[in-house]
Amino acid sequence: MTADTQLIGFWTVFVFLVLGPIIALVYASYALLYWLYRRSNWAAYLWVIPFAVMNTLHNWIICTVLFREFPREFFTTPRLKRWKVSDDPSRRELADMLGGFLNSQDEGHY
Repeated sequence: MTADTQLIGFWTVFVFLVLGPIIALVYASYALLYWLYRRSNWAAYLWVIPFAVMNTLHNWIICTVLFREFPREFFTTPRLKRWKVSDDPSRRELADMLGGFLNSQDEGHY
C-alpha cells in the first residue's frame, strides 16, 4: 500500500516538505540505529538514548504540527500505527507515508 498524497491536502504536504530536513535527519538516525543493531554492534547501545530523545522530540513537535493534535504516545511509531487505522483519510495517508519510510529500513516496523 502506498500513500495517496492528494488525500493529505496541500497545506499538510507543504508543511511536510518544509519540515523535511528535520524528518530526514530523524529517519536517517533510525536507519543508522537499525543498521548498527542488525550487526550486533555495541555502538547501537550508545546510540539508543540520543535516538530516543530525537524520536520523542520528533513525535511531540513535528508530528504534532503535521497531525494537528497533541501526542498521546511517547514515540513516533505508536502514533503512526494509531493513525494508520484512522477514519480520517488525510491522517491515515500521512501516517502511511511516514510509516513507509520506517518499513523501508525495517520491514514490518510500522
